[in-house]
Amino acid sequence: MLATLLMTQVIGFLATAGLLAASPEALPPVPALAWAAAAGLSGVAGLGCLYLALSRGTMGLVAPLAALVGAALPALVGIVSGEPASPLLLSGMALALCAVVVISLPDSTSAAQSAERGTSARAELVLILLSGLGFAGFYLFIDQSRASGGETWWPILIVRLAGLTVVALTAGLLFARSAVTGRGGRPSLRVPVALLPLLVLSGLGDLGGNLFFLLANAAGGLAVAVVLSSLYPVVTALLARVFLHERLSRLRLFGVAAAIGGILLIAVGGT
Repeated sequence: MLATLLMTQVIGFLATAGLLAASPEALPPVPALAWAAAAGLSGVAGLGCLYLALSRGTMGLVAPLAALVGAALPALVGIVSGEPASPLLLSGMALALCAVVVISLPDSTSAAQSAERGTSARAELVLILLSGLGFAGFYLFIDQSRASGGETWWPILIVRLAGLTVVALTAGLLFARSAVTGRGGRPSLRVPVALLPLLVLSGLGDLGGNLFFLLANAAGGLAVAVVLSSLYPVVTALLARVFLHERLSRLRLFGVAAAIGGILLIAVGGT
């Protein structure tokens, strides 16, 4: 996982640096760069937690829940700040909370399996919540960067640089701990050659997501941009079903549907 995260950050940083070099965009004020750095730190933390949750749980469940937290929190911040909240927006947030409860319920298995799964599900839920909080922080901080004078490529470059720095420092600390204590195993940064095209696509896709969110945020309100960008679980769940052949119980299928429906209601209610 660490090698994948590091490679995607490197690819995104190099691509952004090249695009910035070809752009006439001027260096923004220091506060805009500071907010962008905070967004990068929050975003990479959320991405790391998401990767861990995906490796331990079911993709069709993890992605919608992480998106729900990431979408609902900025909307809630807007409501507390005095932005008008339509009935549809409030209904979407309520449906989102119901989806969290439903998806968190254990499957109908034996008592031993249920107990084991309950412990795993709690740890998985913590990772999902941390992932969603990281993404929510990214949205809120990058919005502050734009409000402080940031345009497009400079904030994205700082986001990528902050993320790359965190991942590189984490790798260095893990290597140092392994060398000093001899425990925990030395992390591997080797990436199979066959996976390189996928990592390039992942890094460029992450960069594209940042870019289009900034453009959408500049064109409209934060809440609308956030919730519409959080519709990615629909594609994720479909890909997991087609390529990974993941099967969900009826209860959890209802939870996934409620999660997606909650995002849709938030999106419509925020317009």
